[in-house]
Amino acid sequence: MKRIGIDAGGTFTDAVLWDDERGIISATKVSSRGHDPAGAVVAAARRVVELADGVSDADVEELVHGTTIGTNLALERNGPRIALLATRGFRDVLEIARLTRPASALYDLLDPGPAPLVARRDRFEIPERLDARGAVIEALDEEAVRAAARIIRARGVTSVAVSFLYAHVDGAHERRAAAILREEIPDLAVSLSCDVLPQVREFERTATTVLNAYLKPVCAPYLRELTGRIAEWNPNVRTWIMQSNGGVTSTSHAAHTPVNLLLSGPSGGVVAGRLVSRQTGIPNTITVDMGGTSFDVCLIADAEVPLTTSSRTMDLPVQVPTVDIETIGTGGGSIAHVDAGGQFLVGPQSAGANPGPAAYGRGSTEPTVTDANVVLGILEDGVRLGDDVTVDRSAALAACARLGDRLGLGAVATALGIRRISNAAMAGAVRAVSVGRGYDPRDFALNAFGGAGPMHAADIAAELSIPTVIVPPSAGVLSAVGLVVSDVVHNHAASFMARLGDGVEDALAAALIALADRARAHLASEGVPAVDQTILYGLDLHYAGQNTSITVPVDRIDVPGWTGRAADGFHGLHERLNGFRVDVEAIDIAVARVTGIGVVTGGERTGTPGPPVAATAAGTRTLHVSAAEEATVPLFRRTDLLPGHWFEGAAIVASDNTTVVVPPGSRSVVDAHGNLLLHLKGRA
Repeated sequence: MKRIGIDAGGTFTDAVLWDDERGIISATKVSSRGHDPAGAVVAAARRVVELADGVSDADVEELVHGTTIGTNLALERNGPRIALLATRGFRDVLEIARLTRPASALYDLLDPGPAPLVARRDRFEIPERLDARGAVIEALDEEAVRAAARIIRARGVTSVAVSFLYAHVDGAHERRAAAILREEIPDLAVSLSCDVLPQVREFERTATTVLNAYLKPVCAPYLRELTGRIAEWNPNVRTWIMQSNGGVTSTSHAAHTPVNLLLSGPSGGVVAGRLVSRQTGIPNTITVDMGGTSFDVCLIADAEVPLTTSSRTMDLPVQVPTVDIETIGTGGGSIAHVDAGGQFLVGPQSAGANPGPAAYGRGSTEPTVTDANVVLGILEDGVRLGDDVTVDRSAALAACARLGDRLGLGAVATALGIRRISNAAMAGAVRAVSVGRGYDPRDFALNAFGGAGPMHAADIAAELSIPTVIVPPSAGVLSAVGLVVSDVVHNHAASFMARLGDGVEDALAAALIALADRARAHLASEGVPAVDQTILYGLDLHYAGQNTSITVPVDRIDVPGWTGRAADGFHGLHERLNGFRVDVEAIDIAVARVTGIGVVTGGERTGTPGPPVAATAAGTRTLHVSAAEEATVPLFRRTDLLPGHWFEGAAIVASDNTTVVVPPGSRSVVDAHGNLLLHLKGRA
């Protein structure tokens, strides 16, 4: 099967053409189009097929897309006006929220917190009430729903969230309210909390449902347009969308729950990082994905993608399962500037795709991280990036010189400063996901990708004494590779409030089996046959009295005493995450979870090792290593480096989609899968 993966970033849209037998056939980058993201996806698909010998558009059977449209909408807060229907007395739950405060406002007693996504006048109280077991205390007031619908229609609201108290136990009232809303306003987008997040905690459930409603009027039309544009190009292609949980889904399901797309693009990189971890035999890696606008970090232990149900967007909780990624605003397009206090800073403002860095020649005059790398000789003058960008060193030099005038520095010294500041910020993000969570980064390898990641990876690794840097083949488009090796993944959850123990075993198993049946049906609806389906179980557990839970995997639920093994797993996981365990303390269940996985790709391939051979340089490259000192190092072409090749010392490794900076004292080898391993200071 031939499959295209397309990762739409802020600066470039990356594409790879994958064959299950041959692996990557071709790869490319095209400039992203903020005004026409679907057009960029189709342009990338056309281009990646053009670059493949002997392949036509008709040969492509599937296209997998990682999108940032939901992420950008959430970050920019420029979405549509939405409304909320809540149980009478609970319309202000979004403003009451929790007592927790962001670090930036920890000591600001006057900080009002994040503004709710729904204005108070657009939050409607509906008389209805269930108790904690789902019994009806007060019937749904259908006329109140119709009255709210008439006001909503008059105000031009196009999307509504419905979040009633205890709807996670019984969603009947929410579903009836949705039916009434659609009777009154047929084209209204409706998001129900019993569908989006059927779990206990009304604030988190409401916040997640509201965010889904906020994204729906933008994401759903985009996905419809995308599907239509792809069908015009190739009517036989099936389109999948990457979700935040590291699995793909159909466009129709993605349009229904766009809250699951917030980390659509970065998740592809982590999935590819898992593949690289398995290829290299290095189970513990830290992925660093540096693109044009951001730097994404994820710690992979034991070659497994880490998930969290405690992520935040716009300072709001989003409790759907999400790949556990740390993101900072440092990318190749991050702009260097001097603030009002005279401090030299880099980012988080980005030059984006247009105009982009000064070196792109599109009129920008502000220096970026990319411009610094051009000035220092890491990126070659005149090299072509993507489909329509040619690097102009003179423009980058002029931009750095202008900023340098304000700092009292020359252009080269300014470029070195930009690089050092951005490296320090990125090393801090890596430290946060490793040291900050109880891991020693020296026990991990750094897996670097993205268009700019391999240019900075060795400096980041040296800062944290990480011994090895891995640069995969096609590292500049690795997130797109992750898309084509992803499986269909759906998460199903239900609140289950009880004390863990033998007495609850049968009822808990029955709840998990019911969720598993839903997961299998969901996978079947997306064309995954039963033989390709895998079901995984989990429980959200906490010590009695604790406010936060830990998700514990459960291997089997069909043997007596399985809850005891779940308890043992919880104690051990709690100790690793929090530094202590209390084996005599009772454990409470909060949520039962099931993950349905449908295998749709043959991504795991056997590599062919080669005999150890010293690599031959294709030339040299002169780098600025200080304001007054230059160094000439060997230049290797990535296409010339085959399995078994090795070289020692400082070097530049150039490819069509990224550039690798290799520091002095390193020993670099190419493994059987084409991964370039940099053993820093000779350490393996």
